Amino acid sequence: MKYWMFTVTPQKEDAVEYGPEDILTQRVKDKFWGLGEKTPNRRALEPGDKIVFYLGNPHKSFAGTATLGSASFALSSAQQDELAHGTQLFRAPHGVRLEGPVIWEHPRRVEDLISSLDFIENKVFWYSHFQGGVRQLGERDFQTICNGVIPATRPDGIVLPAMKAEEAEFALEAHLEEFIDKNWSAIQFDGRKLKRYATEEQNGRQFPAGLWNIDFLCVDEKTRSLVVVELKRGKTSDATVGQILRYMSWVKENVAEKDQEVEGIIVAREVDDALRYAVKNQQIEVLVYKVNFSLSKPTQSRELSSHADA
Repeated sequence: MKYWMFTVTPQKEDAVEYGPEDILTQRVKDKFWGLGEKTPNRRALEPGDKIVFYLGNPHKSFAGTATLGSASFALSSAQQDELAHGTQLFRAPHGVRLEGPVIWEHPRRVEDLISSLDFIENKVFWYSHFQGGVRQLGERDFQTICNGVIPATRPDGIVLPAMKAEEAEFALEAHLEEFIDKNWSAIQFDGRKLKRYATEEQNGRQFPAGLWNIDFLCVDEKTRSLVVVELKRGKTSDATVGQILRYMSWVKENVAEKDQEVEGIIVAREVDDALRYAVKNQQIEVLVYKVNFSLSKPTQSRELSSHADA
């Protein structure tokens, strides 16, 4: 059994606005959830899996649960018409059946739970994990959300360790991800122009890959190769390379088209021998970023000082 988060965001069609709660209410009434052709993790959904629903703006809350009553299936034209309710918004080429859906009387605010949810890797810009679609959760995260409380220890009794200094070398790195996201069109990846891989619900950032999150999933505009871009985030070189290779394999199996290549880019503050040897003979490139920071007196302060000396 697996655990999933189904995210609902505000939508607009023909000047009619649909809040996340409107969409969730209709889907729960239908006991059905629509999915797109490229919805991440669609093919991994299985009967008996557990679901938690998340409502985007303005709620930013977990709102209920359900059990999957089917795997993802293709809808016939008649089924699409029936479940579309006269709108394009609810029309979907694929979907799953829901069993025992429940909408909670008291939703769980995500901001109360962020610190204890493992799937949210970027605790500063956490909202990038809630773009829409389907994201896999660990059992611990699912139980934390359902219980609505923050556990002091893991279920196995192991207290979560404090962050090591090297892991915090870029608390700033959360901001690096945000900077790259906001300035994507101006960034050249060593001369390569990469386009974000977009689906019906995702823009390529924190792309859900099973239980994991890819920092950025992209397409090389020239070669059409899929490119996994990962920030090193203070991890060891071996851990970073192992992670990106895992992501690349997942993308090759679940996203890539026939004969489409998958490559990797690691964005790091510096390159040591361990990282250099680890990526050797792999389809992985390492790019180094630089942060420039300096302090100086304001111009006005210097002018006031010179007047005072006169």
